[in-house]
Amino acid sequence: MSRISTKDKEKPFILIGAAILGILIQNLFKIDLPWMSYVVEMGVFLVILAVMLPVEIKDVGSAFRKVKPTFLVIFINFIFIPVFSWLMGWLILKAYPDFWVGAILYTLTPCIGWYLIFTDLAEGNVAWGISLLPWNIMLQIILMPFYLHFLIGKVVLIDFITLAKSVVLFLMAPFILGFLIQKYVIRKKGRDYFFNPFKSVVGEFKLWALAVVILSMFISQKPLSLSEINHVGLLIIFLIAFFLVLFVIALFIGRLFNLSYADTVTLSFTTTARNSEAVIGVAFAAFPGHPLVYMAIIMGPIIELPVLLFVAKILPRFKPWLNSNINLIK
Repeated sequence: MSRISTKDKEKPFILIGAAILGILIQNLFKIDLPWMSYVVEMGVFLVILAVMLPVEIKDVGSAFRKVKPTFLVIFINFIFIPVFSWLMGWLILKAYPDFWVGAILYTLTPCIGWYLIFTDLAEGNVAWGISLLPWNIMLQIILMPFYLHFLIGKVVLIDFITLAKSVVLFLMAPFILGFLIQKYVIRKKGRDYFFNPFKSVVGEFKLWALAVVILSMFISQKPLSLSEINHVGLLIIFLIAFFLVLFVIALFIGRLFNLSYADTVTLSFTTTARNSEAVIGVAFAAFPGHPLVYMAIIMGPIIELPVLLFVAKILPRFKPWLNSNINLIK
């Protein structure tokens, strides 16, 4: 059985530490470094490239060997969650549009990595989870411009051309380049090398590069006032409610559609875990000068990690309840 690594446990706190340090530096020194935005853009591109590198497209068809569960995952991730997130933001964050935008952005993109760790911890169907990865990444890239236009465009005024460019630069381009690099390294060094030492180095680089990006993002923005940061409690309420509601929905969908315990675990984590790295670049390019948007995205993993650990611990208690439904049908 997998264990969550120390690096994964520390990741949310490293990122929020980078954000706090950036805010402190900007508020104390009031520095103006316009060139830092280029450093951020290059760093974000490299971080997202590192996120995309391990994704294999060849397994895209195998997910549909499990037609019903796969359809349920796609429906929840790409139809239910965007609408649910927007409505919940309207209820909780309506008075703070930047937090609302950041919360929507954070919840729009399903995780394409570490949810597999939690799936394995709770004895879920890891093989099916792996086959869902290409669908999660491709659909979030394809649908992102529409989400931004039809959902976020209802919260703040945005330029669709700017949004489209940010999606191309920070999602599509790294995805294509990552695919080409993956094929090249595997051909030259083999799959063993790519998915072990190479992937490990890329993962380490991704974490610290993202910390530098976040530090630079907040240094390059206008200083945040204490009154703006004070409302972060509402954002925390939004995030906790989001994760817990999705967990409950996954349980009842698993029961309603007679999914096995293992499939319900995978459904739960692939619809609960989010991919914050994928939207950092989009947020920076589309919402310059809105540090609270970035703060909302960075706060996501802080809440997500303990929630996922809690879900992984509590899910096995529902195993008899979920499997009893299948036994009755048999």
